[in-house]
Amino acid sequence: MNKQVDVIINVCGKVHQTALALLTLEKSCGQHIDRIFFIEENTAHHNVEMHGGHHEFVRESLKDKIIYYMPEQWNYCFGMDHEKLDDVTYRHSVRYQYGWEMSDKDYVLIIHNDATFHSDVIGAMLDGIGDNIAIGHIGQCWYCPASFTGKCSSDTYMDYRPSFEELRELYRKTSAPEGFFTRAYHLPRMHPMFQQQPWPLPECRVNEWCTLIDMKKARGITAPQGRVTPFGAILSVGKQILDVGCQWFRDVHVRGYTCRNFDIYKYMHHDVPPTGQPTLIDKERYKRSELEALSRLQAEFGHP
Repeated sequence: MNKQVDVIINVCGKVHQTALALLTLEKSCGQHIDRIFFIEENTAHHNVEMHGGHHEFVRESLKDKIIYYMPEQWNYCFGMDHEKLDDVTYRHSVRYQYGWEMSDKDYVLIIHNDATFHSDVIGAMLDGIGDNIAIGHIGQCWYCPASFTGKCSSDTYMDYRPSFEELRELYRKTSAPEGFFTRAYHLPRMHPMFQQQPWPLPECRVNEWCTLIDMKKARGITAPQGRVTPFGAILSVGKQILDVGCQWFRDVHVRGYTCRNFDIYKYMHHDVPPTGQPTLIDKERYKRSELEALSRLQAEFGHP
């Protein structure tokens, strides 16, 4: 079988979770994978404490596949500056972008470094992607008032296309259920981009913790080759952000492309709502997750 997929993973700490993510992915569907673009965030000049050492174990274990890269800059969760995209150093600091540009495959798989895999998710997504530009779990519905009010879901995102006025009122009048919250895109006022383009909704995206993208469709229209916002970009919209992948999702849809919602959780585990940044901030939770991952690495993959 031809190895037709490259994997792109951005890494900030989580040494043992990263190793477990990549080794379970390789065990479950390594027959599809050519290269793994391992992009480590450059936190050297920032006051960021990373626990647990470095990534030697997984880099050695998968040395025949891993391409290691550390950008010169660290964008963290800050909005991308479109005017700097011609600067390759800046552009390659956008999440996943280095792997996106370096891959020559027809498909790339983007994953989080705190996911684990137990069966062949790549094969299933290759079979299921069809004519769509991407496949994966669609929508941050746990933030979205359209989901809370029953107007929209991961499977029906193509059908609910509110006017700007309806979208604004939805954010103004909807209260999130207990334990959830809605990003206040309506305060102090909704950003003009939503007036110009109210659909897809602000929280719509194909979630980055496991998505397969058809690069035959995406490469030529996405920066730097095209005008679509990079997949890994975070955008500032007033006092709020559009999260990773949201503007890419909006941009490709207004050009007529679609994404397929797919039950990735039959093949993998990732907590929802996502645990990425909160787990970095919560030291006890971080250490507990790292110890759990280390235990599995020792039991299943010969970690010393």
